[in-house]
Amino acid sequence: MKYTRNVAINVVIANMIGTGVFFSLGFQVGDIPSWFSIMILWIIGAIIALLGALCYSEISTRIAGSGGEYNYLSKIYSDGLGFTAGWVSFIVGFAAPIAVVALGIGVYTSEFLQLDSKIIASCIIFITGTVHLFGVKSGGLFQNIVTRIKLVFLVSLILLPFMLYFFGDFQPTKLIFNPFKNGVDDMSLIFSPKFAIALVWCYLAYSGWNAAVYFSDKIENPIKNIPYSLIAGTLIVSVLYLFLNSSFLYAIDFSEIKPTADIGNTFLQSLLPSSLAIPLSLLFAVALISSLSSMMIAGPSVLETIGNDYHKIRFLTQKNKYDSPYISIFSLMILSIILVNNAGFKDLVEYIGVILSIFSVLVVLGIPILRYKKDKENEKNIYKAPFGNIISIIFSIINLCMIYFVIVSDLNKLLYIFITIISGYLLYLIIRE
Repeated sequence: MKYTRNVAINVVIANMIGTGVFFSLGFQVGDIPSWFSIMILWIIGAIIALLGALCYSEISTRIAGSGGEYNYLSKIYSDGLGFTAGWVSFIVGFAAPIAVVALGIGVYTSEFLQLDSKIIASCIIFITGTVHLFGVKSGGLFQNIVTRIKLVFLVSLILLPFMLYFFGDFQPTKLIFNPFKNGVDDMSLIFSPKFAIALVWCYLAYSGWNAAVYFSDKIENPIKNIPYSLIAGTLIVSVLYLFLNSSFLYAIDFSEIKPTADIGNTFLQSLLPSSLAIPLSLLFAVALISSLSSMMIAGPSVLETIGNDYHKIRFLTQKNKYDSPYISIFSLMILSIILVNNAGFKDLVEYIGVILSIFSVLVVLGIPILRYKKDKENEKNIYKAPFGNIISIIFSIINLCMIYFVIVSDLNKLLYIFITIISGYLLYLIIRE
C-alpha cells in the first residue's frame, strides 16, 4: 500500500506549517519594526522555498528513490557526501525539528495542563511515533485529519481579528502599511545583516517544502505526484503565511511582540479574555502535531533507505507486521526526546536553518550537472523546472548569503556544523564496504 497524492501534499503542508510561523515573528520584529520589511522578509522566504521546490521536483524525476539529500547527493557527487547528508538529515532535518515542534506544543499546553513543557514534548513525540508504528493506512489517515484541522484553524486565525473588529469591540494596532510614511528606513533594514539573520526564521517556517522526496518510493505515481505535491504545497503555505503574519501584526502591537516561542498565545490574549484564550491555545498544539506527524512519515524513510544500502546498519530496515520500519521510527523518537531535554530553542533553530541550507544548495546545484549528463531517451519522463539552471543559482546565492551572516554573527555555530558533518563522514568510513 502506498500514500496517495493528497497525503503527499498534506505532508508537505504539515511539514512547512510548524513552529516557524507561530514563533518566528517574536524573533524578527525587534530588529525589523516594519510591516513592509516583515512582508518582504516572508516573500523572500516564499521565493526561496518555491525555487527549491521547483528544483527538487526536477531532481526527483531524474533520480528515483526515497531518502532525499542522501539519495540525490550520492548519485550526483559521491557516496560519502550522500551518506553525510543522510546523517545530517536524520539529526538536523528531522530529529531536531521534531524536538523544536514538540517543545512548541509544550509551550502552548503547559499552562493549561499544569505540566513542564519538556515532559509534554517528550510524551507527544512518543504518542505520535506510536501512531506511525501501525503502518501507512493509520499514519496516512491520521496525517490527513490533523492537517485539515490545522488548515481550518489557520484560516480562522487569519479572519478572527477582522471579524472581532467588525462585529465586536476589538481595536486593531496602528499598523502602517505605507513604507514611505511609517517612520522607518525600510531599504536600510532590508539590506542589513539583521535582515539576513531574520531570514533564518523564515527558512525554518518554510522548511519542509521538500518533504515528499524523503519517502517518494511510498507515494503513488511519484513522477507526477512529487512535483505536484512540492509545488502546490509550497504555494498554499506561502499565501497562508503572508496573511497570517499580517493578522498577527494587525492584532498585536510591535512593542508587545517579544522574542519568545509563544506568539500564538500573545495573539489570542490580545483578542480574547483569558478564560477563552488559554483553552484555545490547545489548538496551536493540535496544529503542531500535524507537523510532528509528517516528519515521522518522512524521517524514518531516510534511515530505511540508508540501511538498504549499507549492510552494517541493515537492521534499520526491519519492519513489523504493519510493514512499518519500527527501528527507524524508534531511533527518531529517542533522539528527538534527547534533544528536547538538552537543547536550547533559539540556538537549535538557527543551527537547523544553516546546516539544512548547506545541503539544499548542494542538491539544487545538481540541476545543471544532471542536465549536462541527461539521458535523452528518458527526457520525456522528466519534469523540467522553468529556467532550471538560473533558479538553481539564485536559490544558492540567497542561501549562501544567509549562511554567511548567521555564522559571522556567532562563530560557535560553525564549530557545531563542522562537528555534525565530520561525525557523519567518519561514520560513513566505518560502515562502508
